[in-house]
Amino acid sequence: MSLINVQGVVLKDISLGETDKIITVFTDKLGKIDIVAHGARRPKSPIASSTLPFCYSRFLVYKGKNLYTLRQSSIIESFQRIIMDLNKLAYGSYFLELIDILNEKEVKNVYMLGVLLKTLYLLYHDDIDLDIIKLTFEYKVLSFAGFQPIVNSCIKCKRRNNLKYFSIKDGGIFCSDCVNFNNDFFELKNEEINFLNKIRNIKIEELRNIKYDRRLVENLSVIMEKYVSYHVERQIKSLNLIKDLKGVDGYGRNNS
Repeated sequence: MSLINVQGVVLKDISLGETDKIITVFTDKLGKIDIVAHGARRPKSPIASSTLPFCYSRFLVYKGKNLYTLRQSSIIESFQRIIMDLNKLAYGSYFLELIDILNEKEVKNVYMLGVLLKTLYLLYHDDIDLDIIKLTFEYKVLSFAGFQPIVNSCIKCKRRNNLKYFSIKDGGIFCSDCVNFNNDFFELKNEEINFLNKIRNIKIEELRNIKYDRRLVENLSVIMEKYVSYHVERQIKSLNLIKDLKGVDGYGRNNS
């Protein structure tokens, strides 16, 4: 039996029997893996806290026929305060679910793991507009999954001027001369295209200092959600919670 040390974020867990559970972890060395955590649901289990969703933990595992089995685990960063804020919980759950959907089992993607960790740190430690985090996160993880939208030049003629129309199906922006009006597209303003290029190049942690127009972010969020939906080809359950919360006051924040 060969033991493997990994670090990763717990994306989800499901109960197994009376005291066990299976956790899905996005790890640094093995990509996304499923781990059987024996006894993790016992109240005084030493591995209970480190195997909760959102936790970034160290895991000592070994591989069985179908699943990995946990021998030891310890918390690096719990991020559990996220679950105390309903809005942050909704957005954080969406981030975890999107990572789960975009990644196949045991395919390493340390860049996407890095974006996830930085995003969770922002959620946990900062008070930044959740929609700007979401928009940037979606752009980054889709890019690392191989679906990066082309926003700095026309996807047909490669020109960098007169850009105006974003196509979900084609995955990028057309100039006025190349757009095919038979396809669905979104007409964008210059400031919206410039902002897409800004989040294309920005580091997640730099969102603390970014300046933006809220209406612009809302418009781009609609497009990015449709782009995500086009590529994942399935319903993202946690996105419904975000939309329900936005129905409270229109901004995804509590009225209290």
